[in-house]
Amino acid sequence: MNINNPAQRLREIRKSKGWSLQDVEHHSNGKWKAVVIGSYERADRAISLKKAISLMQFYQVPITELFPEITTQVTARSVSVNLNKLAESSETKSQILQRFTKSISNRRKDWNGQILTIRANDLQFLALQIEKNEADTLDWLIESELIHV
Repeated sequence: MNINNPAQRLREIRKSKGWSLQDVEHHSNGKWKAVVIGSYERADRAISLKKAISLMQFYQVPITELFPEITTQVTARSVSVNLNKLAESSETKSQILQRFTKSISNRRKDWNGQILTIRANDLQFLALQIEKNEADTLDWLIESELIHV
C-alpha cells in the first residue's frame, strides 16, 4: 500500500486510533459522517484543505501527517512566508514570527516586505522561539496560510 497517498493516509490514521468509520461518526457526535469519511479514504470524494485540517484536528494528528513527502521536501529546503498575511495577525506566535522575519530581513538586507524565504535552519530556530518542534511549527505555518506548500 502506498501510504504517501493522502486518501490512504486518512485510512491509516483512522485505523491507528482503532476506529471504524462508524466510530468516527460516533466520537464526532455526527459531525463526520461514516459515508463521507469512507469516500475521502477511497478518494471517491475530494477533501478541501480546510476540512482536512479540521479532520486532522479531530484525530489530534498534525496535518503534515497527510503529506509526509511534502513535509520532508519543505523542511529539507525552504519555505516562503507571506509577510502581508503575517502582518494581519495579532496571535502571539505571529508576533514572534514577525520579529523573527524582520531580523532575518535586516540581516539579509532583504526589504521587499511581501515574501521572505525561511531556510531549513531558520525553521529550526523559529521552532525553538515558539516552543514547538519543527513539524508542529510547519503545521502552524501551513494552517495559518502563512506559507505556500
